[in-house]
Amino acid sequence: MIEARNMITQRHLKALIACTGITVLAVCALFLVQHATEKPEAHILSHDAPLDALRRGRVVLSLSSAMVTLRAGPPEEPLRVESTFDPDVYTLAHRYEEDGNGDWTYDLEFHEQRLLHVSVIGVWLGKRSPEVTVVIPAELPFDLEATMKGGHLVMDFANLALSTADVELDRGVLQIFVSEPMGTPMEQLMVRSKTGTMRLGSIGNASPGRLDVSHRLGAARVDLRGRWRTDADITFRSAFSDGELQLPSNVTINGLGLPLDVFPEQEIPLPTLSIGTRSSVGDIRVTY
Repeated sequence: MIEARNMITQRHLKALIACTGITVLAVCALFLVQHATEKPEAHILSHDAPLDALRRGRVVLSLSSAMVTLRAGPPEEPLRVESTFDPDVYTLAHRYEEDGNGDWTYDLEFHEQRLLHVSVIGVWLGKRSPEVTVVIPAELPFDLEATMKGGHLVMDFANLALSTADVELDRGVLQIFVSEPMGTPMEQLMVRSKTGTMRLGSIGNASPGRLDVSHRLGAARVDLRGRWRTDADITFRSAFSDGELQLPSNVTINGLGLPLDVFPEQEIPLPTLSIGTRSSVGDIRVTY
């Protein structure tokens, strides 16, 4: 009799534990679905204080879980950030600092607040990703550091007074293009992409003196076409991926196994691009 009662008690206990677990999961699922489907809010941040156009500053972006765009704005307008997101799920913060020498730094961070990826659930439910647009005055000289840990980052360097850029993609999609020739050639452009898709377009319009690109696990395309104005050292490395390197015209190519005498002599010497490539577990296809 006692054994029978113990068995019934154990069954009741197991049933109670199972019901409690199901209830907790249901509440969590309801919470995630609710936040994943909430209507996003629009936010605008701007640094209204005048920035010294004669002194080069630094813009630092730390981003994840969003569709992010960077572009030039009118030179008379402030540096600003336009965004649309759910403030209960995501965090957007910015900070402006000046040191004793007047050198300035603008930091922008956007990320998801919780470990549970509500953004992924939102995508499953057909919700648009958060959107962040960074608008930088056209004549403001600066260096760029950007890190994207997950999402879609699109940058157009046209009309920007950008000297150097260091861009890193942890996972997602990275697109950098230069739709028009920049006023002054860039000193350096470094791009590192770990997992996802990387596309660089019309990089010749930036005419960087040094271009260093590395990519792994995904598709990668580097388009060097555009108006080169200076010589450049270019390195393209890929691993566990298939890459494509699009060569420009009106330049001299040094490297890639091409003899220099295939390029006819010009009255005005053409810019020389010294190009090196390296790939492992994959190929880099060179097109003209």
